[in-house]
Amino acid sequence: MCDQTTSGNLFSFPPNSDSLVDCDIVPSWRTSIATEWNTRRAADKEKQTALFPLAMNPFGEDEILAMTEVLLSGRLTLGAEVEKAERKFSEFIGAPYAIMVNSGSSANLLAVSAITNKLRRVHCDPGDHVLVPAVCWSTSVFPLIQNGLCPVFVDVDPHTFNVTLTELERKLTSRVKAVMAVHVLGNSINMQQITEFINRHKLILIEDTCESLGSLCQTGIRSERKMLGTFGSFGTFSFYFSHHITSGEGGMVICNTEEDYNIVRCLRAHGWTRHLTNRQTIEEKYEDIDSRFLFVNMGYNFRPLEVQGAMLNVQLDKLHIFNTCRRDNLRRIKETLSRDDRFSRLMSLMEASDGVDPAWFGLGVLLNRVYAHQRLEFLQYLERNGIENRPIISGNFVRQPCVSAFCNDEHPENYPGAEAIHTRGFFIGIHQVPLDQTVINKLANVILAFPFSPYHVVVVTGSNGMLGKYIQDIVLERSSADGSIIKITSTTPLKIVTKDSEWIFLTRHDGDLCKIVTKDSEWIFLTRHDGDLCKVDDVKNIFKRFLPTRVVHCAAHLASIHEMSAKPVDFWLSNVTMNNNILQTGFEFQAWNGPIKVVSILSTVMFPNNAQFPIDASLIYDGPPHSASESYAYAKRSLGQLIQWYRKQHGCNFVSVLPGNFFGAYGDFNPKTAPLVNALIAKMENQREHDISGSLIMMGTGTPLRQVMYARDLANIVIWTLGNYNEDAPLVVAGQEVSIYQLAELVRDQVGFTGCLKFDGDIKYDGPFRRTSDTSSFEKFHPSFKLTLLPTAIKETLEWHRRNKLKQ
Repeated sequence: MCDQTTSGNLFSFPPNSDSLVDCDIVPSWRTSIATEWNTRRAADKEKQTALFPLAMNPFGEDEILAMTEVLLSGRLTLGAEVEKAERKFSEFIGAPYAIMVNSGSSANLLAVSAITNKLRRVHCDPGDHVLVPAVCWSTSVFPLIQNGLCPVFVDVDPHTFNVTLTELERKLTSRVKAVMAVHVLGNSINMQQITEFINRHKLILIEDTCESLGSLCQTGIRSERKMLGTFGSFGTFSFYFSHHITSGEGGMVICNTEEDYNIVRCLRAHGWTRHLTNRQTIEEKYEDIDSRFLFVNMGYNFRPLEVQGAMLNVQLDKLHIFNTCRRDNLRRIKETLSRDDRFSRLMSLMEASDGVDPAWFGLGVLLNRVYAHQRLEFLQYLERNGIENRPIISGNFVRQPCVSAFCNDEHPENYPGAEAIHTRGFFIGIHQVPLDQTVINKLANVILAFPFSPYHVVVVTGSNGMLGKYIQDIVLERSSADGSIIKITSTTPLKIVTKDSEWIFLTRHDGDLCKIVTKDSEWIFLTRHDGDLCKVDDVKNIFKRFLPTRVVHCAAHLASIHEMSAKPVDFWLSNVTMNNNILQTGFEFQAWNGPIKVVSILSTVMFPNNAQFPIDASLIYDGPPHSASESYAYAKRSLGQLIQWYRKQHGCNFVSVLPGNFFGAYGDFNPKTAPLVNALIAKMENQREHDISGSLIMMGTGTPLRQVMYARDLANIVIWTLGNYNEDAPLVVAGQEVSIYQLAELVRDQVGFTGCLKFDGDIKYDGPFRRTSDTSSFEKFHPSFKLTLLPTAIKETLEWHRRNKLKQ
């Protein structure tokens, strides 16, 4: 008979007693259990219907046998297997101390309890602030509140799904004493940067590494790399079933000092001394208390089971292979998706931060902004086709009801990165076994076969100007005609009736129209109330608020030629600043939105003064512009050049429309500052009202030639450009070329002025003789477009001007 005496067993047999199990048949239980396990797994595999499950079973017969060995020993509570797992984990991760607990959530609570513990030499006090990512798990936040700390949420980068140094710095105050860094889906912020930030501001760092076991980051010391979780005072890990390795449930806390090691071990088990390295010294001070029940600190009961330790020991031996597979699986999935042209138009994948080599926990995906409205439908489609998916952790945690109940007043829209992830993000599993390429191909085909349809949010700057107002009119008229208007929001009352649950536009007062929502688009018409475009923070707030997918940039700082000539610095700076802010923010916010198309309006004032006409886009910069509006001309040239550079360097879909002189309703009718046709209408109307048959003297010779077009036509072209023009060169558009004298005669005919019309002959008011544009490119791209005849356009403009004067 064999010796069954086992140290630590609850049941043991004396050496000479009769054993219930013969040594010769001991191996049979292992064979039987392994056979039973494999039989059941084979049956489960046959029932598996998902093409791409969120997680695959990470353990096998080795773990089952190791756990069975523990059960047969009779030892269930923390013992040698847990201690062995702690040593192995410590060696793998590269930390001096590791403490196993019953879950990753408990690991977070212990780490936070440690940094707030009064027995710790450097600790946080109640009311201290802790920076925590807005994209996080509940138990990254709750332990802070439970320990009297105040979570301060920090926005994340939707490229990496992690916080950035810029956002950490922005939220830093004198009350911040610690950072809870949550490493998302295997990725993290660049840890060299955050370590410098922590050291510079004397903060405590806890790394929630529950999703990132085995990820590496450069330290900044030559080519040295360390595991995530080892950069801070504490690192926490989870061994939940679907994580990198599992003990069913379970977690680990790592730390760097013996002080922290003893505090965490004490907190893990009731606050007693049993597992402390200095227990003898402490217990000698309290001889009157049974040392087995000596409590020197606060505490919980977060001890793991011995079977969990046994399972983890086997899993740790497989971790390197598991993570190698995870990295390779993600690489092949990314390559397969990226080869399809549809992919970049529809979505983007989470990117590794600089210096980080993730052991990927999942494949993070972000739908482009134009498809955000289909996210729920798309995820349900994936599930129906066997692709299981989940939100990125819990999305924007600021949205959770518990935040308003237990934290300071927060607004989700103040976290645009987290909002992008919440409204457009999801992840699928990256498994710990090699994936067959046919499965990856099917995965990509299913993802990209969904019938996506875009929903555009269009922001229009300068919407109180002539062009902006006509864009409003056209959007309203088209939407009314096809019955697609859902809602109109205006700062002035609109007369709207409902029909079949849709809003049908009838008439509107001449006020600021702010928003038009249709079935497939949303149009935001900015006014001065929305911010100053010359202030970059205001522009960023506009983008945060509306998250546009398209921008029509009509805004400009204009005045009379005389005033602009007198203050060239002011007008150049204000226009260049405004234009730079729009393009810079449009580029930066593509990280949140996906591709953003920006259509900017240029001007023929850019043309060289001595150019050969007709001029095309390639000759715009060949020579200085006319001196009459030099500052504005150079500002527009700068805009045109900046658009080209953004396209070349960053691949941005920024385009421009370069129109000739345009006129119409809503614009300026001051004879000194208005566009040419509007100024002529105003002068002749005034003359008609005061002396219909008298003489009207006009400045200049009347001989210069101008291409003039109706602003309504230009608005139609700009709207067409949003969906149809993506070329490098400015889209040059212009109207019929006539002399200023001919134009004046056309206006006189519509106004009804019967007096004498004369020009004073002073050439200094003429400006350049010609600014004729070559519009052949536009005619090629849009051959069916017909310009409104000048007499008709002048008549409609005049009628609006007269109505507007009566209202005033």
